[in-house]
Amino acid sequence: MEWQWVVARASGFTAYVLVTLSVVFGLVLSQRWQSRRAWPRLVNDQLHQYTTLLAGVFTAIHGISVWIDPFTAFTLKEVLLPGTSHYRPLWMALGIVSAYLGLAVVITGWLRPRIGYAWWRRLHYLTFVVWLLATLHGLGNGSDTRTTWAIAIYGISSLAVVVLTIVRLMRPAGRPRVAARPGWAALAALVALSVAGFAAAGPLRPGWNAIANNGKGSGGRLGTTATLASALSPYSATFAGRVAQQGPDAQGITTLTFDLQVQGGPYDAMTLVLRGEALQGGGVALTGSSLTLGTGGDPGMFQGALTQLSGGDFTAVLHGSGGSLTVGGSLSLVGSSGVQGMLQVQPGAVQGGAAQSGGDDGGFGSGE
Repeated sequence: MEWQWVVARASGFTAYVLVTLSVVFGLVLSQRWQSRRAWPRLVNDQLHQYTTLLAGVFTAIHGISVWIDPFTAFTLKEVLLPGTSHYRPLWMALGIVSAYLGLAVVITGWLRPRIGYAWWRRLHYLTFVVWLLATLHGLGNGSDTRTTWAIAIYGISSLAVVVLTIVRLMRPAGRPRVAARPGWAALAALVALSVAGFAAAGPLRPGWNAIANNGKGSGGRLGTTATLASALSPYSATFAGRVAQQGPDAQGITTLTFDLQVQGGPYDAMTLVLRGEALQGGGVALTGSSLTLGTGGDPGMFQGALTQLSGGDFTAVLHGSGGSLTVGGSLSLVGSSGVQGMLQVQPGAVQGGAAQSGGDDGGFGSGE
């Protein structure tokens, strides 16, 4: 994995957390919950401004590191102009628009003495749009969206912002002439539920990468020669993840999708799909399979099918623009839907046909 991609992911989440803190501090300020003795208003003002500035700095770092990442190989136009990206174009566009609106909010703060308090306050509401677009960008575009820690970050951030916003709308402080706004509070709750539903039905489910790229593959571009060379060197790795079951469908075919994170190799994303007829007692009699190996930025760099499957042991031959790989491994279920195992990767392809159907693969049911 290239260091640029690591920096891009880390700076993106840091910027998102800082934007969330900026919104939270702003809402706390508007409710006048400060204690002059324990937590002076001036300190909160400073925190609000400081976190906003830091969010801008890390947003810039995020954009630059994404631009120079060799895997996705974005052009400067793709990083600066919404809708021009080859990689998840819609979700990239939301992040770019969020960054521009955030810059506009900062500029209006500097111009407050010139434009007046009333206009500054109106324009300052764009902060909520900035945060919402950043949330959608992270959910739809992030390679870590489905990890437990990322879900926790999005969940806690959303809960804090939505709850404080509803409190602000229903019980406005310091302005006795301003009535509660239950309609706007209901809208805020509806937007929050809609985003949660979108996340559950989209980015948190297997196969989102193809959907995010409008069915045009992974959206990633070829890595550097050095990266391809390292991928074509023998190595061992471990993996863990989850398995999801779909079906049986009208033809009696059940599909098991293993979404796996790999540790210890140059590529960290692997997806195994098994298709077959459901067996009594759970599992499937295999009739088809696919295996992809890649990174969070391009999970489909190498693709192929199983050549052997016996119990938890499998072998596959994968092909990519950089060459071929023979992948062997063993996996086992953990609980009802967890998966873990070992992986051996060798350069080149071995001879062999497709995996035999109806083999000793009955143990790969979802536990349902």
